Amino acid sequence: MKTWSITRRIFFACFLFVAIFFPAVIFSMQNAYERSLLLAKQEELSTTAFAMISEFEFENGNAVMPSRLFVEDLNLPGSDLVATIIWRKQQIWQSQSSIDNSIDASLFNLFLGETQGQVTGETLFLPNFSEENPHFALSKKAEFFIDGDFEEVSFLVINNKNNYTRELSTFINRLWGWIAVLGIILLGLIAMSLRSVFMPMQKIIKRIEQIERGEIDQINDDYPPEIQPLQKSINKLLDSEKQQRERYKKSLDDLAHSIKTPLSVILGQTDLSHEIKQPILHIDDIVKRQLKRATINVIGFLPSIDIGPSTQSLVDAMSKIHHQKSLSLQSKIPSPAPLSIDQTDYMEILGNLLDNACKAAQSEVSIEYKRRATHTEIIIKDDGKGISQSAINAITERGRRLDTYTEGQGLGLALVVDMLESYGGELKIQSEQALGSTFSIVLPHHRSNIVSTINTETGTLKNEDSA
Repeated sequence: MKTWSITRRIFFACFLFVAIFFPAVIFSMQNAYERSLLLAKQEELSTTAFAMISEFEFENGNAVMPSRLFVEDLNLPGSDLVATIIWRKQQIWQSQSSIDNSIDASLFNLFLGETQGQVTGETLFLPNFSEENPHFALSKKAEFFIDGDFEEVSFLVINNKNNYTRELSTFINRLWGWIAVLGIILLGLIAMSLRSVFMPMQKIIKRIEQIERGEIDQINDDYPPEIQPLQKSINKLLDSEKQQRERYKKSLDDLAHSIKTPLSVILGQTDLSHEIKQPILHIDDIVKRQLKRATINVIGFLPSIDIGPSTQSLVDAMSKIHHQKSLSLQSKIPSPAPLSIDQTDYMEILGNLLDNACKAAQSEVSIEYKRRATHTEIIIKDDGKGISQSAINAITERGRRLDTYTEGQGLGLALVVDMLESYGGELKIQSEQALGSTFSIVLPHHRSNIVSTINTETGTLKNEDSA
């Protein structure tokens, strides 16, 4: 399972926060707004009931109400607000708004049935007393002096919930719309912030790629304080790698000279027999190979080089060396052709393979360059007689000692195999009898003990050694 990047983790956490927090805010605001609407509606109906009480009178034992009430909605037929007055369990008055209205006397009777046994004070408010036909209803009682005694009169007000529902729905829809817009804006700002935060890491990536290509040798840009320790560590490690490589090369050169001098003196003796001279030459080859191998292994960081000019130089040299064969040498190397390898090592590796190909070829030798996702291939083809499978296995088998190859047949290829393994690469050989051979130099893109990858998407730093 692929590990999520830091950027994705942070963005996903923020997305969850938005997805959970904003609906919770909407739910809380919706409940608060609904409660405020209910309180406002209760206050409105209560005010209407008080207005009716103030306008109600008894004259000669009869209930009297003005022809035009203070609350205008009660005067309009078909209005959403309807009122009635109950005395001695009889409806003695009904507002003009009840004319041509769905709120009829049966609804008042239903309200009275709902409130039986529930009235504990002067006022009763039911936000939704009818499931089939939702309405607000309020009942308020007052005592009037009638016929020498105080009697209780009920003032009932019923209001349709259509306006309330429409207003609440409009508020919720607008609230969701604005919250959605704010959520998108917030996530966009978070994404921009993350991009800004990890931009210095992306800049470091580009600088490291330039170092690998050999364009620069230090990271000298200005970075935030949090990144500066990393910048200093990389520069320090680059300097340490370079100094250590120079020290090793110098030491190995001194060692090579100290060993070569006695060997040269011995080989300079004219009276050496063939039996003695051949082992000494063999020892000389072993020293050369092992010193070369040791030199490669101490390289910790290599920038890429453009192998185009070096390849063409070798092709020109081989054309002169093998001019008697009239070979067609074709170099299909693009420009530029980057490869993570030391210049001298590349010349020796390609020189060995190209020389062998020219010796084996009948009429044609070609060199191709192919850059893959994780590695680069240099392919040398010839149209010679081919190599047997047993010889291929002997050349490419790991751990083979130098003296297992016969002089002139495997010594150069053994050195090539060792050098490529030191770079984390390999030599691939394909051959068919009478059709020729194909030698492929396979090298990874980077070989570094320090920073090789800083993922711009994740914002994470990873130490790798691809060798």
